[in-house]
Amino acid sequence: METDEPNKTDEPAEQERGRSPSLAALLSFVWPGLGQLYLRKRRQAAIFAVPSVVVVLLLAYGLRRGAFVLAAQLFAERVVAINTIVVLVLFGVWRLVSVVDAFRGGSGTSAHKRIDRAVLVALAAIIAVTHLGGGYYLLAFSDAGSAVFDPGNTSLMVQATPRPSLAPGETADSTPTQETAPTPEPNGRVTILLTGRGSGTSYNAYDSIMVVSLDPKDKSIQMVSVPRDSASFPFYFGGVDSPSIKINSLPLYVRSGAIKSGNDPYTTLVKEVQYLVGVTINYHAVMDIGGFITMINKVGGVDIVSPYAVVDPTYDWLDGSPYGFSLAAGPQHLNGRTALAYIRSRHGRGDSDWKRSSRQQLVLVALLHKMAQPSQILALPSLLKTLGASVDTDFPANQVADYVALAQDVPSANISQVVLGPPYTITGTSNVNAANCLLNDKVAALSVQLFGADSLWSGKPASANTCP
Repeated sequence: METDEPNKTDEPAEQERGRSPSLAALLSFVWPGLGQLYLRKRRQAAIFAVPSVVVVLLLAYGLRRGAFVLAAQLFAERVVAINTIVVLVLFGVWRLVSVVDAFRGGSGTSAHKRIDRAVLVALAAIIAVTHLGGGYYLLAFSDAGSAVFDPGNTSLMVQATPRPSLAPGETADSTPTQETAPTPEPNGRVTILLTGRGSGTSYNAYDSIMVVSLDPKDKSIQMVSVPRDSASFPFYFGGVDSPSIKINSLPLYVRSGAIKSGNDPYTTLVKEVQYLVGVTINYHAVMDIGGFITMINKVGGVDIVSPYAVVDPTYDWLDGSPYGFSLAAGPQHLNGRTALAYIRSRHGRGDSDWKRSSRQQLVLVALLHKMAQPSQILALPSLLKTLGASVDTDFPANQVADYVALAQDVPSANISQVVLGPPYTITGTSNVNAANCLLNDKVAALSVQLFGADSLWSGKPASANTCP
């Protein structure tokens, strides 16, 4: 009896002696506490496992509306991004402590000590790189968002969007009022004006003008592109535009004093588009097209399939190069310079301002696809900084994720895309070559069709057609 007792006492030690420290460390690397459980240290296993469960629950909560919505929240909301970075780094430290603790609890043979230590160093390096690297990328993501949503940044826009001082069908006042755009009602329609600032020398010339409206009630999105060459339209503050002044240059003429709207240059453009399209614009965003071209160069160019050939002998490269741009139909690889020509050219045979709008969408989609490729991971911080310097908006940052979630629920069949070309415009034959004139009655009818009771033209007579 006395000889059997020592054997029973030594049994746990014998079992623990053969447990590999590198395997214990690897198990805790996979999930904190698993290595301790392998070593039969249940209390320590629970201590390391519980915080990990909390982190997973927090991640699951963040992903409850999808990864894209979470990304939008991290991009737009600085506090959320910083808190996420802190949790990510602390969780990395916790994993490292768990791995080291499990390693020290093992008892490998002396012959395997070098291998065990090499495994520990490798696991520690992976944890450090993944968690610190993830924190760095999240910080770059957040920095880019801060540049976009920083209310103090006025490099691209002037002020908050005002609502129109002249409703459709009303008489202009002598002094237009200046009011802040109404905040959208909960679950109500929200509309944003997207403008792309041109790459030329005119700061206030815009190559792209698009109204995007989301109606959460019927889960629909309406997109209306206004041709940059539109002219001879009625002003919201009274009077009619000259055939020589295109809508994309309207802010330039306000700045020079040639047109007196009672509002600052960019606000005049916002209110004019709102008046013509007939829907309240709550927010706006300005995009510097040159910034997107820089991004195209940084990703090594983009690949597109051009639906038709582009031949524009009058295209101005704006860098002293000989005039002219051409691109064959079919698959094409574009660098920043040729991509800019592709989205700016509009004087080729059979070309038009509305065709150019569709090409802009084509290049933008190609850029987004290229950015999503795994090969672009290392370039992501630089790309995001360029994006942050290229886009500015007054859209509330704390509502971005909510509206992204709403937009994700919109079925593709409920997305309307309209370019105000024919039959809503005619090409003028005035002294301005290829100027487009909006047919106000048809645009007003389209507005009611797209926006229903939310249309500013609903129940009101359309402006008389002002085409020369």
